[in-house]
Amino acid sequence: MEKNNIRLIPRCDPEFPESLTNLYTPPLGLYAKGNLSLLHAPLAIGIIGSRNPTVAGEKHARLFSQSLSSIGVTIVSGLADGIDGKSHWASVNELGSTIGVLGTGIDICYPRVNKKLFDLMSEKALIITEFNLGEKPLPYHFPQRNRIISGLSQGVLVIEARKKSGSLITVNHALEQGKNIYVIPGDISSSNWAGGNQLLKEGAKLVTDPRDILEDYVIFDQTAKSGDASNKQSIIKMATVEEQLLFDLIKKGYRSIDELVACSGLPISRINSLLTMLEIEEIIMIKYGNIVLI
Repeated sequence: MEKNNIRLIPRCDPEFPESLTNLYTPPLGLYAKGNLSLLHAPLAIGIIGSRNPTVAGEKHARLFSQSLSSIGVTIVSGLADGIDGKSHWASVNELGSTIGVLGTGIDICYPRVNKKLFDLMSEKALIITEFNLGEKPLPYHFPQRNRIISGLSQGVLVIEARKKSGSLITVNHALEQGKNIYVIPGDISSSNWAGGNQLLKEGAKLVTDPRDILEDYVIFDQTAKSGDASNKQSIIKMATVEEQLLFDLIKKGYRSIDELVACSGLPISRINSLLTMLEIEEIIMIKYGNIVLI
């Protein structure tokens, strides 16, 4: 484990995600490799779907993963082929990055087609598993690991799932855990989309844009101006690196002090000081605790 930079995080360790301790059957511990800070990301969304997606399903997976991760949302999925793999690839190099939850030991890449992605995520993102080193991809491992995908996520997005699929097992875990369920609607004549369409009939939230998900977690500025004003905002340069970091985060949708502290890594006293400077410079205004770009 030391040779391969693998960490074992027992349930009693402060690094162990609190959200997983509340599961009906929490894992005794997690083997992890990569960026452990992702376990405590301020916002994580699980993305699940078919292992044999259509071109449309792959496109949606890339679009939603990259869009969400580019503004700091961590994408959680199962490192399987299909929707999982496309979601990880689209988010691994973005601000929010990605977590892969394995159904094997952390020293085994399954499926082998994802070896390049597996190695990249081990270095630049995070892979985790509750299974011991050397454990093979046994069929019952995957339904079991799905509760961890939903457990780490505030919401789960379903892209192209059949009526009887592993994706719906993850949805059942998410519902038991009180998580939000999002579904991209699909072709009503195709069995590939039937599971997701059924979830919509049962009350899941229909989404056609990443903002449909973000609006449940992030307060957007409803008075934002378009056209010339938005173009002007995009080229504003701040006096310091810290001010620029804060401005970029605010522009991407982070509009509360708690969110800025979590995403910037700066102490709250420094955040307050920088926000005061931005307000004096008439770049932002703070209304009822929400930060609004002028």
